[in-house]
Amino acid sequence: MSINALINDNIATLREADALLGFLSAHHYGAVGPHLRHIVDHYRCLLTGLTCGQVDYDARERCRETELSVAKARRVISQLQDELRDIEADGDRPLPVRLATDAGETSSVSQSSLARELQFVQGHAVHHFALIRSTLTALGSQLPDSFGKAPATLRHERASA
Repeated sequence: MSINALINDNIATLREADALLGFLSAHHYGAVGPHLRHIVDHYRCLLTGLTCGQVDYDARERCRETELSVAKARRVISQLQDELRDIEADGDRPLPVRLATDAGETSSVSQSSLARELQFVQGHAVHHFALIRSTLTALGSQLPDSFGKAPATLRHERASA
């Protein structure tokens, strides 16, 4: 898959998050806001890492306002989409990724690539979408059938129908 296709897939994932935010009440957002904030934090870490030369998913902003405010979350998601559109990078270029180990006392750095990290943040977002789906369903919300399902799950469901 080309780097441009991966970027477009991630933009589509963020569009899906924004569409969800478009119909959530403040009460429902309060129940899932921490998941949305966590998703955007990972995107922010990746984009910051492209600028500084090393991704650090532990250096998340953890902005409480993003967690509590639909309007703030939508602004952040829009900004992330714009920044993804502006990426001009080789998907195979080595990209160091730092991650804390053993309760954050030490860390390790692994070599990755932009393409792999775009796959990671998108899969991570879909995983949290599934958690969001579960929470909102328990609160009585109706969501599109595809929301919170991995692409492989959707393919399997279509093939089984």
